Amino acid sequence: MTWHRALASNVLTEAKFLGIVVDGRHVLLSRASGVASALTDICPHKGVLLSEGVARDGCISCPGHFQRFDLTTGRKQGNLTEQVTVYPTREGDGWIDVDLPEPRTAKSLREILLASARGEDVSEEVIQ
Repeated sequence: MTWHRALASNVLTEAKFLGIVVDGRHVLLSRASGVASALTDICPHKGVLLSEGVARDGCISCPGHFQRFDLTTGRKQGNLTEQVTVYPTREGDGWIDVDLPEPRTAKSLREILLASARGEDVSEEVIQ
């Protein structure tokens, strides 16, 4: 994993969320109780940006199917075994940094279609 400078700390105010692109990847940043959190901004079901949804009570509702995900843990409400990817964050010198995994090599359209036919989740492959 590698730390990436994501956003000035003062831009992300309390109880707010913001979808940004960090190192070519969609990241959803939020702040609760003074702590910044980061998770993937892509719904694992519909592949839409979660940041286009509505946040309430510490959860974001997917605009594609209205499932709710906890902004801190990434867990899907009502199903604690399903979640979106959560990334470590740190703050210092007025910035929020996000620890992202090394980028994956791009798959060909053929590889994506075969994975989809096998029932694998290809949402992050398609929206990059």
